[in-house]
Amino acid sequence: MKYRAYTLKTFKNIPQISKLSEEQIFDIEVVGEVLPFKANNYVVNELIDWDNFENDPIFILTFPQKDMLSAKHYDRMAELIRSGASRPEITKAANQIRMELNPNPAGQVHNVPELNGVKLVGIQHKYAETMLFFPSQGQTCHAYCTFCFR
Repeated sequence: MKYRAYTLKTFKNIPQISKLSEEQIFDIEVVGEVLPFKANNYVVNELIDWDNFENDPIFILTFPQKDMLSAKHYDRMAELIRSGASRPEITKAANQIRMELNPNPAGQVHNVPELNGVKLVGIQHKYAETMLFFPSQGQTCHAYCTFCFR
């Protein structure tokens, strides 16, 4: 099987997406504008029970879920999409929403290590044995942080 990635732009090409309602597809679009989304054909074809996708843990971990955003943020992005806002307007709003989210809920921003007095941006030292490395090229994962950090 040849690897195939699916993103917000291409997820509607997944044949199994036809099992979702228009509302569920729209929820993926709305949340996916704010939170990065990527899946692959192995996850889609082999790991998700599409006959019970709403309760399938791999589907829930992989595909954007409405409750991943507050109602305020969801409604703001949904309104922009429904109104046919331009790509720059949507991108600007998504960036503003991201800035209101808290990626460091326990103050982990202080866990950025230094080398010779220079902060190593993109790295966090969260645990005694573990360093997390966040290269800019790898900011779109195949699952949400709920998968890696549960």
